[in-house]
Amino acid sequence: MADNSDKKLVLVSGYYGFGNLGDEAILEELTNELKKLISPSQIVVLSNNPQQTKDAFGVEAVDRWKPANLLPLLSRAALFISGGGGLFQDTTGIKSTIFYGCQILMVRALGRKVCVYAQGIGPLKGEAARVLAKLSLQQANFITVRDRDSQKLLEEWNIASLLTADPVWCLEQTDIPGRALDQIAQLKAKPGLTVGLSLRKATNFSDKQLDDLVAVMDRSLALDTKLLLLPLQMEQDIGPLNRFGEQWQAKGRYAEFLHTDEIERPSQWLAILSQLDLLVGMRLHALIMSLSSGVPVVGLAYDPKVRHVLTQFKQPILNLTKDGDGSGTFKEWLPTMQTAVATRQQLAANAREEAESAKKLACQNFELLAKILLHAK
Repeated sequence: MADNSDKKLVLVSGYYGFGNLGDEAILEELTNELKKLISPSQIVVLSNNPQQTKDAFGVEAVDRWKPANLLPLLSRAALFISGGGGLFQDTTGIKSTIFYGCQILMVRALGRKVCVYAQGIGPLKGEAARVLAKLSLQQANFITVRDRDSQKLLEEWNIASLLTADPVWCLEQTDIPGRALDQIAQLKAKPGLTVGLSLRKATNFSDKQLDDLVAVMDRSLALDTKLLLLPLQMEQDIGPLNRFGEQWQAKGRYAEFLHTDEIERPSQWLAILSQLDLLVGMRLHALIMSLSSGVPVVGLAYDPKVRHVLTQFKQPILNLTKDGDGSGTFKEWLPTMQTAVATRQQLAANAREEAESAKKLACQNFELLAKILLHAK
């Protein structure tokens, strides 16, 4: 790491370095904004893959799993940023809340300022997770949240917060890599809509529901539709996308995987998604990036955060049952999908209108950081 011994540092903690598009997109936009305020050598990310983070975003990074890396840096820290994303939740177990909560408590015990940054708080179903989240968030000096439900929860705990929006609304496109660019150009040169598909593993998304989705899209999309399969986080996405693609092609339909080998940054994904005519998706940030570019979406609401965005942007929702049994899914989804295809232009207009408001809200995250760091100098 560069010698920052005479400079104040900003430490950034989140679900970074795991190859998750949404979290990496948040980090890209956050580091872009921080670079306007301080030197890249003063930005230190706690990452699961420090070298990849350094190479992708041009900042410093250390191994998030080694607390010994953090302690000496804190002595020179002007600010510790926790977020963005959904760090305080127990959907995937209590470990996330313990990890990020204990970080905040340690940083505050050492007298350093903490900004909880553009987070979505919850779901927190277990009592232990709720207690730890409340205890740690009470210690933060500044909190911004990305949705009203998170702010309501903090209000119940008498914790003040600023309602903003996800930082990714402010992310700007960068050039699509050559191989993917050529692939998309060839697809768009052919007749028919170019439709993107973003799927992921989820406990409430069963094989039966995936099969129903194939049938619903087959009934709703014209025969000349070109389907682009989008593995945004390969490990979680490749299984459902493979299953869908095999069934789609068995029906005599066209589908191909996006060439992702040259994609290095989320801002390139943003440019790719802007080329679609429609996205059918599960991943929150695939939906956000598409809507940000005025591309209409049909969302599979596997999580409250996805439902929130779809509702806000007046985009169609395919409901997933809690247990994933999928009973009645086809009959419920078919009219929703058919209407979405028929009203695609109006959905795009809705997206463009709401995106402007979301971008203005998201800018408040950066305005707060600027004030904090100006005061810290």
